[in-house]
Amino acid sequence: MGKVFSRALERAGLTDLHSRALSGESLTRAELLRLEAADLLLVAGLADAMRARFRGDEVRFVRASSARELDLIVFKGVASEHGATGAEVLRELALLRLSTKPSTGIAVSVEALGLELAQTALLFGADTLIGDLSNARTLPLLDGAAARQRELAGLVARSGRRVTFAEPEPVLEQRP
Repeated sequence: MGKVFSRALERAGLTDLHSRALSGESLTRAELLRLEAADLLLVAGLADAMRARFRGDEVRFVRASSARELDLIVFKGVASEHGATGAEVLRELALLRLSTKPSTGIAVSVEALGLELAQTALLFGADTLIGDLSNARTLPLLDGAAARQRELAGLVARSGRRVTFAEPEPVLEQRP
């Protein structure tokens, strides 16, 4: 933990929650309520530290149909009558990580959140991305699924993590 993050946790009175989260204990409802009022970046730091300690730096990419078979909680987003902001979505995701047993994966849908928010979710406790490599929105001239796989691998790498695709690697089409 960096000095700046450590001092910020101290000033916010959250060092006890950091210790509990890194010991593998899920936080209580009262502790989660404290975090709902805390600075979003501190909450993200706590969730990401817990993810790093117990889930590592590997991001799995799976199809939605495969997600049901794995020990995952699929993040559904935030229920809001006016639509949730990105900050609200990310806070709820971080709180989910902090309230879930450490061995359980937290997955987000690339299609539901969009690429940018899904990439950011990796810093808020998510460790699995759900999507389809042969998404209909992929342009055919870009080698289809192979291009999508490279794009997603790049997004994960820019988050400081490494990706593992649960599906076999697509075969690149040979062009004449």
